[in-house]
Amino acid sequence: MKTLLFLPVFLFVFSAVFVPFFGFAQNQQTDWIIRDFSSTITANKDSSLLVEERITADADSLPDKHGIFRVLPTQIKTEAGAFKTPVQIIGITDFDGKPQKFSTVNDNINHTITWKIGDPNVAVSGLNYYKITYLVKNAIRFGNPNFDELYWNLSGSYWQLPIEKFSAKIVMPSEINPDNVKIDYYTGYAGSTAKDLATYNWFGPMGIEFVATKTLAPGEGITASISVPKNIFMPYASSFWESYGNYFWFLIPLVVFILCYLIWNKYGKDPRVDKTIVPEFEIPENLTPLEMGMLYSNGSFKNELITATIVDLAVKKYITIEEVKKTWLLGSKDFKLTKTASDAEFKKLGVPEAVVAQGLFGLSNEVLLSSLRKKFYAEISGITKAAVNDLQDKELISKRGLTLKPVFLFLAMAATFAAMGLIAIANIILFSSLAICALLLAFFGVVMPKRTPKGAELNWRVKGFKLYMETAEKYRSQFNEKENIFEKFLPYAIMFGIAKLWAQKMEMIYGKEYFATYHPIWYVGAIGNFNADSFTSNLNSLSSSISSNVGTATGAGGGGFAGGGGGGGGGGGW
Repeated sequence: MKTLLFLPVFLFVFSAVFVPFFGFAQNQQTDWIIRDFSSTITANKDSSLLVEERITADADSLPDKHGIFRVLPTQIKTEAGAFKTPVQIIGITDFDGKPQKFSTVNDNINHTITWKIGDPNVAVSGLNYYKITYLVKNAIRFGNPNFDELYWNLSGSYWQLPIEKFSAKIVMPSEINPDNVKIDYYTGYAGSTAKDLATYNWFGPMGIEFVATKTLAPGEGITASISVPKNIFMPYASSFWESYGNYFWFLIPLVVFILCYLIWNKYGKDPRVDKTIVPEFEIPENLTPLEMGMLYSNGSFKNELITATIVDLAVKKYITIEEVKKTWLLGSKDFKLTKTASDAEFKKLGVPEAVVAQGLFGLSNEVLLSSLRKKFYAEISGITKAAVNDLQDKELISKRGLTLKPVFLFLAMAATFAAMGLIAIANIILFSSLAICALLLAFFGVVMPKRTPKGAELNWRVKGFKLYMETAEKYRSQFNEKENIFEKFLPYAIMFGIAKLWAQKMEMIYGKEYFATYHPIWYVGAIGNFNADSFTSNLNSLSSSISSNVGTATGAGGGGFAGGGGGGGGGGGW
């Protein structure tokens, strides 16, 4: 009996003490809460709005909280198209007028402005008070022939935080009163036409106040549609700078182009050679493929020059190239390079070719191309420098242009990094401007080296040599007068990128029967009977192998809805 009497008492005490505790635990605050958000909006006749927002935000005792952020749109989309609503910050203080630290981010892609309020080095707690004052231009709509309209999102439909209490007062010009204005509003999530979350009333002769009837959940907002007689508000006239100011950034690439052109015209433009290109039947000045390639490309290095140099060394019997069979079913083809000339013969090589040979072999007499991966790329700068110095010593390329080339390329890289950095702040016009500058600097950097008059004349002959190789079938007599012309010129065909064409020309001149048993003595591999396709297939395999192994480094209002109109935006805590 005592137990039965004790049970109701126990349940009563338990409910009074523990149930509230559990309820509190389940609703414990986990983020900022907007306790009160009151806004005063003054509509000016020039179609601007002066907005003052007073936000009381509660961080409770949560750790590592610093402040709130406020996001506003700077563009409105309508049926007539999109138009800008420029936002100008006037100040951010607490309710006593003490300035608050904040930073501003303009997003020109999403057309928003964000104020991040608070100090990252100062944590806050409890209630915090923020007064945000700003001016919005171009806020009135003039598209309807019967009335003008303030269609404005009062609270913002993109808050990440609940707003417990909200109110907004709109102060209209003196010409507006309850008799000549029509008011409508929409509440809830974006797209809603409900009106259950707010009410409105007039205060004074020209003021309208909207008050939320309950807490606004994250994503819920209140949008007002106020239709007024025509000719009270004046359409917004954007300033010249607001309309076109951003486009002045495009003056930067124009200036860069002019400067680059003037510098190039003085230090990079080749002397003019006003002569028709005619076939050149011999190697001009007996240039090596590396020298000719660097002169032809105006001092620019490319991987094909290494391939051409290796084949040239093989043709001249300094080395042999041997195709190595695959060790695995899916293994890649490899090649072995073997020295066949004496050290004394190697010492007769020009400096650039000697640098290539030293980089390939070191102290060894043979090397697999695959073993050069991850290390030969370090030799490229030395080879390029040696070849450029060689051209300078022979007075074929001007030194000043070569000095300016790396400067231009460095500036191009710097402009590229600066442009990429602007993606984060979404300044598309400035990004585009700097990207154009980077392209201009890179282009002029590449064409900057200047051939001397002697170099320009020799390059004219190089073009004639290439013409001869491309049209060799027209000059059969020159072929018949020389021996081993195919192999002798093959490295240059590789350098020009016409190796397959060169092989086809040889077949056309000498006939397939003549080369039925042809096999170059410097190449050990499974070519079989010679034909242009099979030969160049193997040659392409060699070139690809050389390029992949030695050329690069590896590594790693009616019809309205909630959330419509201008203003609004949202925010959150941090």
